[in-house]
Amino acid sequence: MWPRGLGRLSFWGKKEKLAIDTIVKEAKLVSDTVAALEGVTAAIEKRDWDEVEAASEEVSRLEEKVDLMHREGMVLISEGAFFAGIREDVLRLMEQLDDVADFSKDASRVIAQYPISHETYELVFSEVKPVALVKKAEDAMAILINAVQSLFSDPREAIRQAIDIERREEEGDEIKARMIRKIFLERQRLDVLTLLELKDFVLWLDNVLDAVEHCSDVVIIISAKSGV
Repeated sequence: MWPRGLGRLSFWGKKEKLAIDTIVKEAKLVSDTVAALEGVTAAIEKRDWDEVEAASEEVSRLEEKVDLMHREGMVLISEGAFFAGIREDVLRLMEQLDDVADFSKDASRVIAQYPISHETYELVFSEVKPVALVKKAEDAMAILINAVQSLFSDPREAIRQAIDIERREEEGDEIKARMIRKIFLERQRLDVLTLLELKDFVLWLDNVLDAVEHCSDVVIIISAKSGV
């Protein structure tokens, strides 16, 4: 346990501090990617499929930036940042962050590949709209950024925030279940391709939130090893 007054990071070298800064930057870029996914859902509701495709491209562009930041962080860690007992967990956290961006891109591509009529969209999502699940992921990412920033300076706070993310994920599971239920309730009024597209879209959105929650699990593990 490091002395509170000095702060944990003061005992680390430049590589560790630089690596942490890179992870935080990656998390913020991932958060931007998830936020861009909300733009996709907004374009769908406006019945503007050109805008849907443009918003999907923006998600892909941001995901590429995440990949670049991810590789930069991996190089720093491979050069000896962090001691062996925690290095693998930090690498896993970065991989899970990368998954959030990857799944955001996958969700946007699924819904952009084939136009959905406004009538179909309203039929299926009249009770709960996909943006509700995206907003849960956005909220979870905002909390995750704070958790990562607290990870090595105040691990107890990081754990508290990680638990808050788990609650958001559970709420998201309920939203996903309601949307999937509605899709299959209306299956006789949907053609097969549309049903599959809508189902896959919802499941990929859920994967985004699940990946954020997986990040929070790693935050808890690292916090415990940091000497909570």
